[in-house]
Amino acid sequence: MSLEDYAERVLDLVAQVPEGKVVAYGDIARMLGEGGPRNVGAVMSRYGSEVPWWRVIRADGRPPQCHDGEALARWRAEGTPMVGGPLTGTRADMARARWEGPDRSATTGGLHHVEIWVEDLATDGAAWDWLLARLGYRLGDDWGRGRAWELGSLYVVVESGPDVLAGGHTRRRPGINHLAFHAGSCTDVDAMVAEAPAHGWSLLFAEAHPHAGGPDHHAAYLESPGGFEVELVAR
Repeated sequence: MSLEDYAERVLDLVAQVPEGKVVAYGDIARMLGEGGPRNVGAVMSRYGSEVPWWRVIRADGRPPQCHDGEALARWRAEGTPMVGGPLTGTRADMARARWEGPDRSATTGGLHHVEIWVEDLATDGAAWDWLLARLGYRLGDDWGRGRAWELGSLYVVVESGPDVLAGGHTRRRPGINHLAFHAGSCTDVDAMVAEAPAHGWSLLFAEAHPHAGGPDHHAAYLESPGGFEVELVAR
């Protein structure tokens, strides 16, 4: 596996660590079944700024080296259990704060996968490729007429083929209107809106953006070349 592929897997896992929890570098390597603490540390050092890096720490509970002050401030804000208490502690309480990894068990009622049929994989498929990769999905399979993008146990298929009827998708007819994705902070959503036109997506309800969903709801509504709508919701 290349360094780039390994880095994607590390970052995908780190992005799933919940608030108030921490995980050691070695824990990440064991969950992935590859590499070791040094490999994970190298990935975090180079690429970790876009994920909750303060939740990936040394095995004895100390914050990431050279980032103690900021990490401790974030732990206190998130309620991370600390040895010595939330005000005076300087190490995470690994007995209580350690994350055990994503729940791989199937949850009744949870989504298993979403399958999107497009008329033109060359144009609409490329738009979905950018969007899903930008949201943190990892390409799991590509069989020529379709691709599967994975995020944890959920995967999204974008496919075209002989069974797809001509006529295009119309979101305003009865059926699925749109898919909504958590997309990070307000700044993250705004950055994706700025990048989206270069990848075939257009902004819907521009006159009311970013509050088209209501005054307290920061989100972007985008339309793909094939007429599919997605909502990017800020946390």
